[in-house]
Amino acid sequence: MAQKRKAQEAFGKSNGQLSAFAVARLAKQNKAAPSSASPPPLAAVIGDEAYSNHADEHVDEGAESDYDNVIENLQGNVRSPKASSNLALSAFDRSTSSPDRKDGSVTVTIHHGQYLTCVGEYNLQVLQGLATLYGAVVHPSSGLQKVYAPSTHALPSITARRDNTIIRISNVKSSMRKLDNLSPNFRNIWAAAPNTRQTFTLLETAADDELQRILTPLEVDKTLQNVLTRLTVDAEGGGSRIMAIGAKSSGKSTFNRLLCNSILSKLSVKKLLYLDLDPGQPEFSPPGQVSLVEVSCNIFGPSFTHAASSSSQSYRLLRSHTLAATSFKDDPAHYMACAQDLINHARSRLPLVINSCGWVSGLGANVLADVVSASGLSDAVIFDPVEEPFVEWLQGQSSKMAVHRLPRQASRPSPRTPAEMRAMQNLAYFHQRQSSNSGDLSWSGKPISSLRPWTISYGELTADFIAVLSYGQAPGPAFLAEVLDGSPLAVVTVDAQHMDEAFGTENYADFNGDAPSLDGIISRTAEELPYIRTDAQGITHPLHPRYSECVGLAMVRAIDTKSRQLHLITPMPDEKVTALADKKVVLVRGSFDAPEWAYLEDLYFGSDDSFDHDERPWVSKKEPAGIEGAVWRLRHPPMANAANAR
Repeated sequence: MAQKRKAQEAFGKSNGQLSAFAVARLAKQNKAAPSSASPPPLAAVIGDEAYSNHADEHVDEGAESDYDNVIENLQGNVRSPKASSNLALSAFDRSTSSPDRKDGSVTVTIHHGQYLTCVGEYNLQVLQGLATLYGAVVHPSSGLQKVYAPSTHALPSITARRDNTIIRISNVKSSMRKLDNLSPNFRNIWAAAPNTRQTFTLLETAADDELQRILTPLEVDKTLQNVLTRLTVDAEGGGSRIMAIGAKSSGKSTFNRLLCNSILSKLSVKKLLYLDLDPGQPEFSPPGQVSLVEVSCNIFGPSFTHAASSSSQSYRLLRSHTLAATSFKDDPAHYMACAQDLINHARSRLPLVINSCGWVSGLGANVLADVVSASGLSDAVIFDPVEEPFVEWLQGQSSKMAVHRLPRQASRPSPRTPAEMRAMQNLAYFHQRQSSNSGDLSWSGKPISSLRPWTISYGELTADFIAVLSYGQAPGPAFLAEVLDGSPLAVVTVDAQHMDEAFGTENYADFNGDAPSLDGIISRTAEELPYIRTDAQGITHPLHPRYSECVGLAMVRAIDTKSRQLHLITPMPDEKVTALADKKVVLVRGSFDAPEWAYLEDLYFGSDDSFDHDERPWVSKKEPAGIEGAVWRLRHPPMANAANAR
């Protein structure tokens, strides 16, 4: 057998000449490289980086690419797993701490500038002195402060602002941890001992974490702190309207929480308004909504821990609209109409914090400019990178609006993708339970398939709602029932005095220009499900925000065609559901994220043998075939059949 040739023998010796592409690339590298020493090869750097177990997620149109940011982090800010484990999370004298072996609480004395960090859920109480946490000032009269610090987010530190500050950290009666049994997204994000009463772990370094997770502290640099201080002082006078502007994952949500907590720490400020205009990553509502919330309590946790409601004393929902999608790209005009309506309801002198969408280029920048113009901002906080033309436009607006520009924040590894975070937020929303007295939240650990459904009739003479309205792509009538089964819906109430205006019946005018009545745009499927038909161009029109309001979400558990009833699962309390009987209700479907978390809850909650396969909703079991085992699959991919029929 002939021996293999070497590469040099096969291709010949190099003549020392480079191609034009190679010359250009070499010149670019020489220009960018430092003169002292060349950086390590990129492949070697990537090889040393910890694997995040997630592929890059698809980015919506208009979103900024993270490629440049990733390259910068790899070349200039590489942190090996070993270095991560040595990361200091607390700085205090361990001898001053006194753990209570009975209830697992810890009492610590810390001095000015010292800090400590915990992961998990805990109650914080300052017994003496003064401390800050997540931008809030906590003192003895603040009482117990409940903190949610999962490993999925940067961990806030408790920092002493006076010498001899004594703090007590105690366990909580946790119901959030019940969600561990329903979704792997909630597993291993709290304290390391899920089967004990200990709900938090005090960490001196990241190496103290028994699960060896990638933990990072919540850091606030000097520039950001100066902006927060100035905005907080200005907010005391009332009338402040502050919007954070930046791309996705730029730190807007964290900044807004810091700002809200800082403003509420002022004795003269008892509450503020939060205008949530990011349907993809909302703070107080499930994804797909925009809302106006009255905040009167510190925000100590990620968004899935503090959903707003109309009965909550801490985060009171004033008004909400649904887009039925996590992006406004399909109907920016409706998004702007919803934003304008919420702005009109925020005309008080209370400080207003606005959470903007992370789409800051192209169409997103145009819509954002309209929101800025309609809001009457006093301050705009820009998180780079933002395109210069948009920044120049902002700076050229009213002289009464101050523009604060912050440099790009260092990125941090995230154990959950944005889609997984939205799934966690939806799951927490549907499993929440509200106290009838205080509006405080707790969470149920049972699969939603086991919950008692809200049964509503859709018969022509006994209907409990007007119709089903599709935002965006509308399925054919023959497939509507199949698409609805297992899908989320927004429950929307309509002003009975302005029905035609709410539905925009003039948009359904025939070719002669005659607008039909409301009954004229309602059709029925073969199952007699009422739905709003499309207009002459095959389009359905969203409800007018001025005459409608979203009151909550529901999920279709089943459709009883014999009794002509829909079985809905909803976290809305019974008294709120009962009150809907006297109102005009529309069920809105659209481009919500597919609730795969709901389809698989029973599977994660128990073994395959503990459930009747015929009773499990939404999924069916495929028997073993070949070398593969049995697999649970959706009975029908949503919208697939409808799309194929077109």
